[in-house]
Order: sequence, then C-alpha cells, then structure tokens
Amino acid sequence: MSADHRKKKPAIRFEAVKIEPLFEVLDAVAWMDSPRVREIAQYADIDPRTAGKILKNAVLVRLVQSADDSSYVLAQPYPYKGSSEEKRNVIREALLRHPLIRGIREFMALGHDLQGAMRKAATIAGERNYDKSAVAPLVAWANSVGQVLDLGVRVEVLVNEAVVAKEVRHAQRKQERVAFLSHSTKDKPFVRRLSADLVAHGVKVWLDEQRILVGDSIPEKIAQGLAESDFFLIVVSRNSVESSWVKKELNSALVHEIERRKVKVMPIRLDDAQVPDSIIDKAYADFTGSYEDGFRRLLDSIRAGEAISNDRQ
Repeated sequence: MSADHRKKKPAIRFEAVKIEPLFEVLDAVAWMDSPRVREIAQYADIDPRTAGKILKNAVLVRLVQSADDSSYVLAQPYPYKGSSEEKRNVIREALLRHPLIRGIREFMALGHDLQGAMRKAATIAGERNYDKSAVAPLVAWANSVGQVLDLGVRVEVLVNEAVVAKEVRHAQRKQERVAFLSHSTKDKPFVRRLSADLVAHGVKVWLDEQRILVGDSIPEKIAQGLAESDFFLIVVSRNSVESSWVKKELNSALVHEIERRKVKVMPIRLDDAQVPDSIIDKAYADFTGSYEDGFRRLLDSIRAGEAISNDRQ
C-alpha cells in the first residue's frame, strides 16, 4: 500500500496507561525543581517509559507543563500531602476543563452515545484523522476518577462544594487550617521547607506554581483547592515579581474573587522585592530577616485564623 493510502496518524492521541501512577508522578513534579522524566520515574518508582506516557497525558490535560519538552512543572494546584480523594478531585477538575471532554459531554447531552460523542467532539476539536483508540485513554481516565462524564457534574459545582466543605470543616474541626501556597518555581527550595514545616504543625498545604494558562477566565482560576483553603499565601520575591503571572494575572479582580470565597490573602516576603499593587494593602509574613521568626508569626496567624498585622494596623 502506498504512503498516500495509509491512514494518517491522528493529531490528538492519548497514551493507553493506567491512572494510578499519575498521583506519584504529580507528587514528584510538585515537590522537585522542574524534574526530568528519569527523576520523576525514580521518585515515583515506575519505569521511565511509563512515566513518559503518563507525563504526555498529564500535559495534554493541563495538569503539568513542559517548557522545553524535558522538564516539568505544575499547571494546576496540587495537594502534595492531601488525601486520595482530594488528589482525584484535582484530576477530575482538570478533565472537566479539557476541551475534548467538554465536547464529549455536550454531544452526550444532545443524546449521542459515548462513541458518537467521542468522534464528533474530536472532529470539532480539529481532528481530521480520528482514531477511537487515540481518544479512548482519555475517556478511561475520566471513568477511573468518576463523575467526569456525569452531565450533572460541572467545575462550578465542584468549586461550590469545596466552599461548603470548608464551612463544614470550620464547624466540625475548628482548629484545622488549609493554606494554598502560590510560588515561583525558582523559590521551590524555600517552599519545600515551608510546606514541610506547615504540615508538621498540622496545616494542610496545597502547592500552586504561578502558571495561569492562556484563555482561563478569572472564575476558572479559582480551583477546588483554593476555594476550600483558609489562606492564599503568595510568595513575593525577586523571582516571583518578575513573572508574567504576577505582572499580568495577579490583579484586583482575581484577589476579589479569592476573597469572595472567604479566603484570606497574605503575601510572604522573602526579600526586598516590591509587593504587587493588587495585594500591597495586605498584611504580610516577613521572612526577610529570619526564617524561624517569619515561620513562627505565620503559624500563629494561621492558627488564629487571621492575617498577621506586622504593625500595619
């Protein structure tokens, strides 16, 4: 058969790999400094080929990003020491946001069966060489975490449920605190130390590298992890203030939306970098002089459930 008559490979192709190792892979990406495939594979205790397939899928569903096709960073907030259900919720949310899954859900809502919805959604997404086997792994992941193809479940519903879960937590476990830690990849050594210390003192931590993806609307930036958190801790440093995320995306509208979800915004200062205008009026945790002093005041503030004053009353 000539090359002209051979079936061309589909542009949209997901790897057929089980979802279970994904959580260890995401743990590795969350904790390490822009790790490569072999480092991730070793951390997750899986073979590099499997790690590569999982990472390929994770990039396609926007759980991680790879600027140079060799190292990886988070593209979604992630609870490094969270429960299995919290981690599954992150995957569920990312899948619900994926354009192909959205298309499949839309066609299913119109009465098409799953196979027809997959084909039509792929076509709308621009696929000209549709192959069911190239899309099936995405659907398998959706079925593995559950509810993704349930037409009654939407991202907005999950985020609202996270807010309700926070209210229940406040009523039942008054001393429990959750901190959402937003940071530049370059500040990861500090963030690892801070996260470990917070967890050791009973504070649950979500890690979020400052990467809001192009095309995301402000409400979509508010993920379940942030909605369920008590504090939005943003690490302010020379590294972070130069990032496009801080310059363009950390605006007053986003801060307002975060606070509307009853999350207290608190900058964490590492050096003499200027605090962004959108949060300049917020009391901050000062780590510029001493890590121990900064951590003690931060922990006291989190336990009290209020932003520290820094004598800025």
